Amino acid sequence: MAGITTSVGTIDVQTIVSQLMAIDSRPLLASQKKLEGYNTQLSDLGKIGSALSALQSSITSLSSGSFLQAFKVSASDSSVAGVSTTSGGVSGTYVVNVSKLATSRQLVFDQVGSTKITDAQADIPSAPDELKFTVNGKEQTVKLRDKPGDKVTLQSISDKINAEGMGVNASVVKNNGNFKLVLASTSSGTDNAFAITGAGSTDTGKVDGNVMGGLSQSADAASESKLAANAELTVNGVKVTSGSNKVSGAIPGVDLDLYKENANTTVTLNQDSAGISKNLQSFVDAYNQVLSSIKDARTGSMKGNASVLSIQQQLQSVLTKSIPGVDPVNSFAYLSQVGIAIQKDGTIKLDSTKFNDALKKDPTAVKNLFGNSSNNGIAQLLNKEINSMLGPSGVVESSKTSINSRITTEKASQDSLTARLTARQKQYIQQYTALNSTLSKMAASTNNLSGLMSQV
Repeated sequence: MAGITTSVGTIDVQTIVSQLMAIDSRPLLASQKKLEGYNTQLSDLGKIGSALSALQSSITSLSSGSFLQAFKVSASDSSVAGVSTTSGGVSGTYVVNVSKLATSRQLVFDQVGSTKITDAQADIPSAPDELKFTVNGKEQTVKLRDKPGDKVTLQSISDKINAEGMGVNASVVKNNGNFKLVLASTSSGTDNAFAITGAGSTDTGKVDGNVMGGLSQSADAASESKLAANAELTVNGVKVTSGSNKVSGAIPGVDLDLYKENANTTVTLNQDSAGISKNLQSFVDAYNQVLSSIKDARTGSMKGNASVLSIQQQLQSVLTKSIPGVDPVNSFAYLSQVGIAIQKDGTIKLDSTKFNDALKKDPTAVKNLFGNSSNNGIAQLLNKEINSMLGPSGVVESSKTSINSRITTEKASQDSLTARLTARQKQYIQQYTALNSTLSKMAASTNNLSGLMSQV
């Protein structure tokens, strides 16, 4: 009799289970892709929100009118005074005549008694245990000895004074083998001058005849000392005094840094058209960035989303408004009249020449177009609109809330799907392992039978 042949044998359980699970996992993969889309939407909304915040920041100076406070300043002789702009400037020419610079009080001590000091580390037996100073009306104490018998030197006096940080700087200077202690107010002006008080000290209020802690002044030291003084100047003939050589308020919108006394310079302050245009361009760029973020979202993760489109529509609606009560024939009621126009793609563009012409014609009307006491300037209305959009119930936050709700639901669905897939995988493994065992037994039986038949 012919032998029996068979193809029965074991199967690859792992491969079969993996293939089945790949099919069963399709709903989970679809859910994961959906969740990824929701997260992308949140990211896109975040970008829109950030762009709106940047736009809001850019219109702050427009609302207040401070964007027009851009000036250029120059001085005819920069060796007399340096100039820089601040806020609140008024265009004009200002003649600055500096008669005196502000100085700090400085006292130099170079003797112990009437003896020159040749060693900054030498003990000064006559030094008291402490020094007292009055600075800005407040008495300050400097301890020279922490305990009786402590050594007091020129260097230790300097170090102890500096450690107090009381508005007096001390330094030890060496010259031709001799040492001097130099005390100087940290700030200039008569109000910041220090006075030496306390036992063992004498302050004459002058540059000479002063005694401090056993130290005295030679004629040379007195000649190197200085009294505190305020800066004195005139601006267009008006007297001005300042405790500092940095003078603010003497010229509206200008800080002066005085360098030379008994000299004059002419300061010229003009409105900076380029600077103003730069401020406006920052607003234009910020607005266009909002539109770019909206476009990216609507062509990407949020195709056809009406809420996102409404942001652009609401902003554009504000830009096309006219200022109530303003005659557009004789004044400026629309942004387009001052060179800011909406383009075909919705972006806006600044015509600097047209804006500068409008500013020269009627600066007050230009300022009121962006911000005014009635709070209906274009920048003010934009700010109000953005506040609404970014608020808790605004379109940005409400859209985020809606998406986060979907994310929560999708995650719960994924958890359920994952649990079912885990159970199903276990079931598949058990079923196909049992089948594999059965097939193995069948193969063994077939082989035995085939062997018996071959012996017949």
